[in-house]
Amino acid sequence: MPRLPVDGNKVVEHRITFGTKERELIADLSTSYRISSLRIPETLEFLDDPEDVIQLMYSIATIAEILGIETGLPTVADIPAVVDWFTNRDLLGQQTSESGNPSILTLLTDFLTGSGQFEGMIPGGY
Repeated sequence: MPRLPVDGNKVVEHRITFGTKERELIADLSTSYRISSLRIPETLEFLDDPEDVIQLMYSIATIAEILGIETGLPTVADIPAVVDWFTNRDLLGQQTSESGNPSILTLLTDFLTGSGQFEGMIPGGY
């Protein structure tokens, strides 16, 4: 429904104007209401467990790195950089050394999967 214009005959406008002190009081009231809605006891109970705090911080770091903010922590967003790092140093095993030995990464992969020269040595492999 459209509003009628304020002309003084049909519609009378009432206005409450706050001074500086009243605006500060309203701002303080608003802040205290927001703080009381934070559920401080539940938050402190959550922060008592270090494992939960580490998981929360790691999740925040992962989201930050996905958004392009470098945190310095190794996260899932760093996987392409890790692959590039291994590729640039020939640790992926595309070439063997002059003596014909496999690269460190190839040995580690074979060891963890139970294949290559480690076949049958590790029960089950990974």
